[in-house]
Amino acid sequence: MIAILTLLDKRTRTGPEGGRLCAVAAEVTEQSGAGIALVSEGGELTSLCASNMVAQRLMDLEITVGEGPCVDASRSFGAIEEAELLSSQSSRWLAYSPSAGTAGARAVFGFPLCIGAICLGALSLYRDRPGPLTDAQASDAYLMASVVARAVLAMQAGAPRDMIADELVREATFDFAVHQAAGMVSIQGSMSVGDALVAVRAHAFATDCTSSALALRIVARDTCFDSGTREWRDAEGATPRQVA
Repeated sequence: MIAILTLLDKRTRTGPEGGRLCAVAAEVTEQSGAGIALVSEGGELTSLCASNMVAQRLMDLEITVGEGPCVDASRSFGAIEEAELLSSQSSRWLAYSPSAGTAGARAVFGFPLCIGAICLGALSLYRDRPGPLTDAQASDAYLMASVVARAVLAMQAGAPRDMIADELVREATFDFAVHQAAGMVSIQGSMSVGDALVAVRAHAFATDCTSSALALRIVARDTCFDSGTREWRDAEGATPRQVA
């Protein structure tokens, strides 16, 4: 605990504030990267931060396909371990595993962010080589998840029910353009913002680009969603892609 708090304090004083929880989680558990997802009131996961681009890609992938270590950990309130992600005998996540492997992960782990009977989300860890966590690494991951849960609760304390606290926003590394784009798509497609966010992430996944890159095109009105045909259209007249 002292080591975790010391690392957090050091990053607060010497580096950019955003993503410090994820960076410390990866460092203290000796993994290749870490991500944190929070559970919304409707039970949907949303990304808070990631320690690097691979971790962010894995987080976007989980949220898009609806499966992975964070999803399972937050639903089961228990730790999730997939030490051989690309093993032919592993069938835990049929959609997530191949794409996670392509992104660079060989082992992934999930730990719920729990305070008593309340689960706020999950901490995910990935490694670029297969193999389980050591007992010490697993213990550190549980402790880090506890620290993250209490930090999120403390940062959000006092904020209105329908708003994210400024301190929590500063911790985030996700691109707010994605949420701005989701708001635009919700109007274009006459759907809820939650459904629009899923649609944006699904289209990004289907076209092999990041959610942030697609969001910037939507905000710039270079790409839009046609509610009549249920197709994504590009301003340049590129071939539209139909969505379910």
